[in-house]
Amino acid sequence: MTDQLKRDYEIGEEIGRGRFGVVHRCVSRATGEPFAVKSVDRSSLADDLDRALAELEPKLAQLAAAGNPGVVQVRAVYEDDAWTHTVMDLCAGPDLLDWIALRRGAPVPEPEAAAIVAQLAEALAHCHRRGVAHRDVKPDNILLDLDDADAAPPAPRVRLADFGSAAWIGGGQSAEGLVGTPHYVAPEVVAGGEYGEKADVWSAGVVLYLLLSGGALPFGGDTPAEVFAAVLRGSPRFPPRLFTGVSPAAKDLMRRMMCRDVSRRFSAEQVLRHPWIQSGGGAREEVVQPT
Repeated sequence: MTDQLKRDYEIGEEIGRGRFGVVHRCVSRATGEPFAVKSVDRSSLADDLDRALAELEPKLAQLAAAGNPGVVQVRAVYEDDAWTHTVMDLCAGPDLLDWIALRRGAPVPEPEAAAIVAQLAEALAHCHRRGVAHRDVKPDNILLDLDDADAAPPAPRVRLADFGSAAWIGGGQSAEGLVGTPHYVAPEVVAGGEYGEKADVWSAGVVLYLLLSGGALPFGGDTPAEVFAAVLRGSPRFPPRLFTGVSPAAKDLMRRMMCRDVSRRFSAEQVLRHPWIQSGGGAREEVVQPT
């Protein structure tokens, strides 16, 4: 770790790992405030794409976080010839995957699921307006800040984390490359070629499916190849054993978020305007697509 980082922060225990690096708890020597620091050894990355992503991560994370309470805030970046250390806010809570596991298969009530997805969509909409595609939206990268006094029921404050796979899509640019986590990746990403910010909306739709089903995934398989094949050929289904009692409005939103036709798939802004989100999960009937 750089000398300046160690002068500014006391480094504590490991609390997690991302695609490229390890995350430690740290404490500001000036204020005593706790933070998290993600450390990436760029010299250890043999793949050119991985090195490029690791170098871009702190820059895109800062860009996405600016004025965006739904993204973990970056407080400082320290770099030397080999390492990048990114100091970020420390969320006082589990990630969404652990939170779902604690429910032991019980589905999340619609008002709570709507509140979580509304916050996620707002964070993504802000990222997309600033030209950043996250490209790895999944429950592991969605942190719950249980100590946020401004968070309103029925859900805790949601913060999107880990921009290790992010891409710059501003100025009409597109992303490319098979990046992300198999069960959450959009079909246009699997197919190859260029793609845009709506790949994040597909992934957020998978997250919503996971919440309302009690932990099931819409596209399964025993290997990444099998999962990718299911993503390419299928549309989300809602088996009665998992979705009895889930409203047609919620299913309607999931279909629009996981639409294989990218031109018809919702943007993050459209997700926020959907009646199920607008009603806080209270809308029951399938709706006409908003403009």
